[in-house]
Amino acid sequence: MYAWAMLNSQWLKTFVKLTETGHFTQTANQLGMTQPGVSQHLKKLEQQIGAPLITKIGKGFELTREGELLLGFALKAERQEADLRAAIQQDDPNIGEVRIACSGSMALYLYPKLLKQQSVHPGLLLKVEVAPNHRSLQLLQNNEVDLCIVTQQTVQSSLVQHHIGDEPLCLVVPADFNGNPSVFADLESLGFIDHPDGLHYAERLLTPNFPEISAVSADLRTTGYINQLSQILVPVAQGLGYTVLPETAVRSFEAQANIRIVELKEPVSDPLYLTAKKHRTLAARYDWFSKKIAELCGQMSSS
Repeated sequence: MYAWAMLNSQWLKTFVKLTETGHFTQTANQLGMTQPGVSQHLKKLEQQIGAPLITKIGKGFELTREGELLLGFALKAERQEADLRAAIQQDDPNIGEVRIACSGSMALYLYPKLLKQQSVHPGLLLKVEVAPNHRSLQLLQNNEVDLCIVTQQTVQSSLVQHHIGDEPLCLVVPADFNGNPSVFADLESLGFIDHPDGLHYAERLLTPNFPEISAVSADLRTTGYINQLSQILVPVAQGLGYTVLPETAVRSFEAQANIRIVELKEPVSDPLYLTAKKHRTLAARYDWFSKKIAELCGQMSSS
């Protein structure tokens, strides 16, 4: 079977021009070739295809079945090449996919705000992949996304990172909690609502604020677990426990009147890094999104 990708593009252009003019001499004149040169290109194509491409009739010719098929292929290739050149030359900031990976809490905070740009410019298509740090970086390395927001610095030299803000962690208790949230024993009487990042966040926040804790994983009394980000604060709002979450997730919870953020002696935040491939040039449409993400994360840090 013939490998179409190896067809000589110059021979194909000669063949297409020949079908347009219907004459070898006119084809040669228009392409700046000799008539024998046109015949040679045709002959080489026929050798590659393994079949005659034209049937000569007097001074003219008709295309064979194989010739018709090859002409269709050549014209399609010309259109695709023209489309490719146009796409490369025209980098429209308001058209195309925008692929970003980030944590669930960041998605809750950023996604509605970033969608406004797509509402203004429907040619854009925003795609947000919710993933933990390691998965977000993997998606970036695999070219499945073009930007990611993570809370850790990477040692991968192929990536470039910009610190765009800090995301505060919050200790959240029920609004009607009567105990003293600054006393760990009172928190323990309430119980911890765990989630996939629960122990990690608890370790980060509780350890500097409650020195009496020896090991978070061993000392916490768990009264619930949920792996759905939007539901983690539901049991807290119902008085069933306390939890630790990024501020973005807390602020997005609808029943704000039923929860309370505890003021900490030692505030804790996670740094936010906007990460991209160092040697990959992003399309113009990413300019607005990169600046907007940095602006929004900066506002979060200063709030």
